[in-house]
Amino acid sequence: MSKDKIKLSKDGGPIVFLGSMNAMPMMYAMELKKMGYPVLYFVDGAQKDILNRPENHFSDITYPYPSWIKELKVPSQMLIPFLRLFFSLIITHKISRNSQKKPQVYILNGFFITLSPLLKKTNNKVISLSHGSDLDSWGDNSALNKLSTTFVNFSLFKFLPKSVSKKLIELVINRQYLGLNKSDKVIYFPKFFNEAGDRVINKLKENNVKCYERYDVSFEPLKNEDRSYKASNEKLCIFSGVRFLYESFSEGNELYSKGNDIMIRGLSLFFQQNKNIEVHFVEKGPDVDKAKLLCDELGLSPVIIWHKEMKFLDLLKLYNRSDICFDQVGKHWVGAIGGYALWLGKPLIANIERPIKSGVWPTNNPILNATNDVDILNSLIKLNNNEFRQQKSMESKEFAENYFSSYKLINDIFKFSD
Repeated sequence: MSKDKIKLSKDGGPIVFLGSMNAMPMMYAMELKKMGYPVLYFVDGAQKDILNRPENHFSDITYPYPSWIKELKVPSQMLIPFLRLFFSLIITHKISRNSQKKPQVYILNGFFITLSPLLKKTNNKVISLSHGSDLDSWGDNSALNKLSTTFVNFSLFKFLPKSVSKKLIELVINRQYLGLNKSDKVIYFPKFFNEAGDRVINKLKENNVKCYERYDVSFEPLKNEDRSYKASNEKLCIFSGVRFLYESFSEGNELYSKGNDIMIRGLSLFFQQNKNIEVHFVEKGPDVDKAKLLCDELGLSPVIIWHKEMKFLDLLKLYNRSDICFDQVGKHWVGAIGGYALWLGKPLIANIERPIKSGVWPTNNPILNATNDVDILNSLIKLNNNEFRQQKSMESKEFAENYFSSYKLINDIFKFSD
């Protein structure tokens, strides 16, 4: 309903973005910027942080940044829940140096969400924009959350006695949930994507927090890419940019499994039938070494080409040369990795049960659903046919354009005025 929307004015103060996991919030910032609204976007990742800095994802953003993007030096976001007053004062000071007008709204991501109660004290509007684990792991204060025991060996907590770490992690969880609960609006993934996430969202709704679903991808980084279909060259080229996470769940949420082991087993079955393939993987995630051992055990290593983690603009070269792409085939959901493949017209193999169950995608869609190694084998056999692959390419591009737009969410949340 329009009365629930946050009113934005082109002559008002800045729309402030804090937290930049995977540079995901930038897609909303750029959309609002294109519409003519004042945006102030803070980047907290260090320059060596390939994943989270926007210049590594968006070709139109260069470093040094334009005036509407500012750097905010934060050694680790994990410090924010413990130093909320300090960071809120630093941030408000930086904002005042860039604008004499009060922010129209704060859009928080990651542990910046813990600042919500402090920012609300001056009657600011606050939106918590979740990337996933900042809500379903760090925002879950129920007894079912295992995080206080699984995360004691990571980040700054590994330097402390486990009993102390456990208490501190519980403190972070409680402050993260409080930040969500004090927000005017919370944005998370659709229902049935993650049981812990559903639990948190249901609790927030009981407390009258307005919650919205997001399942979108910005194709702005791809706008200059060639989307035309190309028949395979000598070898069938297969690419997965999925991070390796299938055994090591530091944040205690096994629903984040990417199923890389399933993917490798399925590829090895296909390799037994077709030796004329090459497979490209990216060395990212906690289970890379385990995956390499599994490739050795299954005899798949001769056709695997491993790449160091790279800027997204370099990752596009792997998309462009590939004939077939993978997103996760585990318990997680299709994300930007798969969304980019679809938009580029690359046939995609992935586990798509969650978006279908939630109703955000139709059952009839171009993605080849796979939840086990035999599914993967059968999908690859089908995609080995050039005509079938070309048909899927055309359908994939149309599907991406119809089901990944970020504008609907923006329109649901904001009321626009001049």
